[in-house]
Amino acid sequence: MRRFALAGALLVSGFALLVPALAPAQPFTQCPAVGVDTSCQYLITVTNAGTAVAQDAAQGPYETSDDSLLGVQNNSSRAISALPLSAAGLFSFEEDGECDPGSGAVPPGCVPVPGSPAGTTCGSQSFACSFPPPAGEPPNFTEYFEAGLTPPLPWPNGDRQNGYEGPTSWFTVSPTELNSGTVNFSPPIAPGGSTYFSLEAPPGASSLKVGAPSGTTPGSGGALPPAFGPNGVIRGLPSPKVCLSKRHFKIHIRRHTGISYVEAIVFINKKKTNVARSRNGQFTSPIDLRGLPKGTVVVKITVITTTGAIIVGTRRYHTCHRKITPKGHGRL
Repeated sequence: MRRFALAGALLVSGFALLVPALAPAQPFTQCPAVGVDTSCQYLITVTNAGTAVAQDAAQGPYETSDDSLLGVQNNSSRAISALPLSAAGLFSFEEDGECDPGSGAVPPGCVPVPGSPAGTTCGSQSFACSFPPPAGEPPNFTEYFEAGLTPPLPWPNGDRQNGYEGPTSWFTVSPTELNSGTVNFSPPIAPGGSTYFSLEAPPGASSLKVGAPSGTTPGSGGALPPAFGPNGVIRGLPSPKVCLSKRHFKIHIRRHTGISYVEAIVFINKKKTNVARSRNGQFTSPIDLRGLPKGTVVVKITVITTTGAIIVGTRRYHTCHRKITPKGHGRL
């Protein structure tokens, strides 16, 4: 009986020793040094069973105030192309992203925006520096930043980065809801891979809520459908040959077999319009060309899939003063 008791005690103690090993080891080296931090303050680990958030108490806000360096480790069998996050004020971006921390270390790869004044260097609190926009970030996309601040300069493709982005990421944020948003990754984080980015600091690991990551099984997918045409994703929009003065219609994101979407972005003459998402994942966006002066209006629709792929469709409409009776809703 003593042998069995001793064996049982060893098994119990062995299990107790194994439990801490399941937690990620500190420091979280998925992040480089930024500001006063030498590694990630928070690490989000994604597995097939779910997600977990760990905090390194030795790393505080990298600019000593209220901004955090976050890493993502993908220990699942699926590539991750988007990750919803939420916490109080998490996406309330100012002028002190990881590429512009104010002092201390700056991540390798942060560079001044092309066209910056001569002598511009990275580090001071500003929008002067960022990572180059990743390939999957839509052109002419502007990252959110707090009102009243001087907008960052555009990159050659029209993107305006706020400097909080990581080397492969960009953010989808509603200006009216800064407690939640989506971090998009391009290319997606492969199984076993990791990346990093910066956000406003959550109060603690337990307050940082992680939604279901969007991704794809490695090797899945296939060729994307075209934007327009009989098999296209974008269908039912009014003909660009029609005079569209005082025209008002609604775009819908049309479901397509084997494809799911992370986000839809619609621009009218390079100005972003509202896009709503219903509970079943359907996207809609009103297109209002009423009252526009005679000329050309460019409507551009960018759809981001869960694999990080981009489907883009552009229509150019010519407005005039003749009123056209709406014939229904276009479907995307």
